[in-house]
Amino acid sequence: MPFIPELNVIKKDWRNVDLKVALCFPNVYRSGMTGMTMRLLYALLNARDDVACERLFIPPRNEPQRSLESNRPLKDFDVVAFTLQYEQDYVNVMRMLLESGVPLRREHRTQEDPLIIAGGPCATENPEPLADYIDLFAIGEGEVILDPLIDRIKESDEPTKHVEDFADLKGVYVPAVSNSVNRVWIKDLNEAPCPVAQQVPLVDQRSPYMPIFGKTFVIEAVRGCNRCCRFCLIGYIGRPKRERSLAKIDEILDEGIRYTPVKKVSLIGTGLSDHSKLEEICESIVSRGLEISIPSIRPEAVTERLAKLLAKGKQRRISLAPDGSTPRMRNIINKPMDDEQIVEAARTLLQHGVKRLKLYFVIGLPGETREDVEAIAKLSKRIADLGYGLQSVHLSVNPLIPKPHTPFQWEAFAPIPYIRKCIRLLKAQLKEDRRFRISHLDPRHAQIQAFLSLGDREVGRVVELATRYGGGLGAWRRALKECNVSLEKYTRRKEVSEVLSWDHIHTGLNRRFLIEENKHARREATAQR
Repeated sequence: MPFIPELNVIKKDWRNVDLKVALCFPNVYRSGMTGMTMRLLYALLNARDDVACERLFIPPRNEPQRSLESNRPLKDFDVVAFTLQYEQDYVNVMRMLLESGVPLRREHRTQEDPLIIAGGPCATENPEPLADYIDLFAIGEGEVILDPLIDRIKESDEPTKHVEDFADLKGVYVPAVSNSVNRVWIKDLNEAPCPVAQQVPLVDQRSPYMPIFGKTFVIEAVRGCNRCCRFCLIGYIGRPKRERSLAKIDEILDEGIRYTPVKKVSLIGTGLSDHSKLEEICESIVSRGLEISIPSIRPEAVTERLAKLLAKGKQRRISLAPDGSTPRMRNIINKPMDDEQIVEAARTLLQHGVKRLKLYFVIGLPGETREDVEAIAKLSKRIADLGYGLQSVHLSVNPLIPKPHTPFQWEAFAPIPYIRKCIRLLKAQLKEDRRFRISHLDPRHAQIQAFLSLGDREVGRVVELATRYGGGLGAWRRALKECNVSLEKYTRRKEVSEVLSWDHIHTGLNRRFLIEENKHARREATAQR
């Protein structure tokens, strides 16, 4: 990659460390440096005197793949660590290895090659699609796993040759021995480090290296969520919800704006809307003369005070996620909320200067009818009629992608013709209304994402071939055909008695609980409308 000027880069002399770690985000810099994950892992690893951690991303152009800090290729590192945030990036994982000359398959690597590890939501979700390509998976939260794992790697003379020695570490899955593993997680978020000297690119706002929310200082105010929306992966594998206290956040802010002198603070966390002191946190930020960025908020969390604070913090667009189009559909996904709550939240935000909305909806849910799809347009029009202007309401409408460890892990991915029909219907309903912009995943890409989410090791062979053939839809079709693998085998509806590829990954939730939640959803879906 080309040189990117950044604030707070850490560069270490390799002669003074025992272990060189390549921290890889298998997508572009703009995406990888928007959230907290890369900043946190980078800080945790470099906090150790015996480790040099450098970052690699997918170059946006045809530049060679090199670390940002010392311009070195993957093969030069002792450990290559991927963070897996999105299943569609599996092709990029293999691409990064291929282009660096590291053998893809674990069985083909020698002690001369780096140890390949992976963590993140997709690793905890279901490591099996990449199990023949990754040496070790971190199942759970990095603060708990990293130090014991690094210590064990250092103790081993040939870690790639003796990966089975890692199977007794808590939170480490070793595909070579297929050990059963429990997710590990930090109990008190106040005890979890939050980096204060964060990396910020010193580039123009229009640069491809500018993070999505601009130059921001990121604070994870909440981790996990107790809401149990039945389709939400993070809501289940991230439980329980843990808050950073207001006092701790104030402490982080005081230090952070000294080491990371930017004008905007980005608050993140799956259950952010449920933070008991959300308004006070926002008040603390704006009282320092800083801007606020909140990616999404639950409609029922929108109050007059919060709307005023967001406006004062110069947030001009807010995302709301009804997800279900009607109260009945929202009951099916266990997100009970009536239309009036959503409309009232939109009204309150508009009255206080938030003039652009992004609304998320899910289609292809169990029990869905044509009327439910049409209801997306009806609810959206009610919201736009409050006074939103041209191109001010962005509808993001995407199909349900069943995820492991959720009550919908047994549900089917909707047929592609049905998804296309729903999108056409919605666009027809809003065709002449210039207040709306509609975006959606290509249903074929969504189906592949479901295939990767619900896959096993056979799926990995398809990913490998698709990567070698270029990674486009044509590459996927060719790879599926040559491997004689059917997408429908993985994306069909399943019985709750079936053995699933990820059953050996234990996230802390009782299987009976998930089954009961699935039954509740199916009863709601088949109840008289």
